[in-house]
Amino acid sequence: LGWDPADTHTTNFWEELASVELGSAGGLSSGTFTAKKYLWVQAYTADAVSGSPDGYVEFNADSGTNYSHRRSHNGGADTTGTSDGIGIRIDGSGGTTPKFHNMFIVNNSANEKLVIAHSITQQTAGAGAAPTRTESVGKWVNTSSQITRVDIINQSAIDWGAGSIIKVWGSD
Repeated sequence: LGWDPADTHTTNFWEELASVELGSAGGLSSGTFTAKKYLWVQAYTADAVSGSPDGYVEFNADSGTNYSHRRSHNGGADTTGTSDGIGIRIDGSGGTTPKFHNMFIVNNSANEKLVIAHSITQQTAGAGAAPTRTESVGKWVNTSSQITRVDIINQSAIDWGAGSIIKVWGSD
């Protein structure tokens, strides 16, 4: 991921691997894409249908206890999750308002997959209410394959709203 000032190529480092937008409320998945060494994932979760959803990222539909994470919500004290079977927690604000997630992942097949994520939640509409932020780091402990699918999971099993989007870019 280094920069070479002598490099004269004109191609982008990132290649789009997946782009999915929900036409109606449902689960948010990238579907299967080609494995790459580095991944950049962005997700926008439109108004959740109901409840107080918190977002998690899950890889390759693995719902085993193969994730651990550390997060801070609005700059507060860290919370951790170990041997988590939902995924890596990337949110913690609840609420049904829109959220935006930005993640970078090192995706080497023989190593645990390391993730850094930043998320923002709209909260109450209008300039009179500040959004909330969540900073997260996590890992998926699979050391036998690369990530080829990314799902944004709602811990409350509530559907994300229509218009929710996930995009995945990758590079070797």
